[in-house]
Amino acid sequence: MKPRLVLVGLGHGQLEILEHLDALNENYEVSYIGGREAIYTGAFPQVIAGEMESATTRLRRDVSPVAERLIGLDPDARLVETDRGHVAYDILVLATGAKSRGIGNRLKPMTTNMLDEILQSDAITIVGGGKAGVELAFACIRQKQRVTLYARDILPELPRHVGRQMARRLVHSGVTLILTSFQPGTKTEGLVLDATGVVPDDFWSAAGLAAAGAFIDTEDDLRHPVYREIYITGDMAARLNGGVDAVRSGRHVARQLLGTPRPFKSRTSLNILLTTPGRALLTFGKLTWHGRLPYRLKRTIDRRYVERFR
Repeated sequence: MKPRLVLVGLGHGQLEILEHLDALNENYEVSYIGGREAIYTGAFPQVIAGEMESATTRLRRDVSPVAERLIGLDPDARLVETDRGHVAYDILVLATGAKSRGIGNRLKPMTTNMLDEILQSDAITIVGGGKAGVELAFACIRQKQRVTLYARDILPELPRHVGRQMARRLVHSGVTLILTSFQPGTKTEGLVLDATGVVPDDFWSAAGLAAAGAFIDTEDDLRHPVYREIYITGDMAARLNGGVDAVRSGRHVARQLLGTPRPFKSRTSLNILLTTPGRALLTFGKLTWHGRLPYRLKRTIDRRYVERFR
């Protein structure tokens, strides 16, 4: 009898694993829990900016979910609780992602409905001056919306001169920049969007996978240190840095499942964020480059990814 492999969530890493479904079916009894569509995080600002029609990725047509939503997990009994009952597993791959903090409307998980709300709103208030908040502000102002960005610092993880340069470009583009922390109860205009980063989901600690308020630790093979039959991918794993790491984690787990294991090695990831029309900011560690070539590179990468999983 084949081991029962259960895949939960349609995160970027899971899409990579599902590409190997034919090979996996030869060795496992595979079940999938989750939705049929997901918004590719790296590309949805281009949809808002009017540069891409869609950032939606889709589940393979030959996969029928056994349930749509994970409700809870009992790793001792090896049972996943879903909206359609319990699903037993021998090996489990979690790719449900983390969630936004909840200041206003959550950007994670991004949904088609939220994208529509952003596009239809005349005024947007964004909370958070990291890469996500800055790119979103540049994208929203393209639609001539009234955009306000609350942030103590702009791109604090990058050299100071880059943050100052991007702050000037934001203001020049028409964004109202308020360099202070957003306080609950602050009077705002329009839709409030949380771009302050992600936090753990409650079910992680409830299931005993992580301490309260913590991301999930893994060994260097992305398996849980206690529950070795559970693989953790994407934003859920403490050792992963999101973005490219999320995609790479799926490829790594696919190799593990197919019998070609190797340690997962974290590495500095390339990140490109949309800025002013025809330009983007490329970052690689502390290296930065703002211009037209990063913009063209981003367009190519994002379009290819969405088309690949469309």
